[in-house]
Amino acid sequence: MRRLEKDEALGVLEKHRIALLGDGCAMCALAARRDTAPPVHEAEHGVVVLDRFGSENGHLLVIARRHVDRGTELPWRVYAELQRLAYDASHALERALRPKRVYVAALGASTPLPMSFSHYHLHVIPIHEDGESARPARVLSWSSGVVVYDDVEAAALVAELGRAWPTPRIHEE
Repeated sequence: MRRLEKDEALGVLEKHRIALLGDGCAMCALAARRDTAPPVHEAEHGVVVLDRFGSENGHLLVIARRHVDRGTELPWRVYAELQRLAYDASHALERALRPKRVYVAALGASTPLPMSFSHYHLHVIPIHEDGESARPARVLSWSSGVVVYDDVEAAALVAELGRAWPTPRIHEE
């Protein structure tokens, strides 16, 4: 794993995006697993993948399988399933990586941007440090750079998080 500065990461991301999907939706491609990277976890209406251009080590994406721009476009059942995936992803990150905190955020631009997508998705981000670098404004942007993995590192982390994924009844009441 290495950290790239924002400008370098944008160049790498653009090459990756073109190779993956051309002009299509990057999140749709990831949800359909067209990038061939294994998911951390899958459900009927969503998939959890390692963000290969994340702000922190272990940064995960929960992606709706159906392309919608807003969570309010989803039926409650689908929206709730995606939230459950984020909840379970938080538990897997805490078990596997022991972060100080886990942030969950629904982000995405209303217009196309190089590092943001309108397709509804959630970020599940483990925070490993305290102080200024852990502030949401820093974590939820690329201002501190981007974590990238080679294929072997990514596969090992995905496998570790998959093993740490909670069983369906772990936190049921």
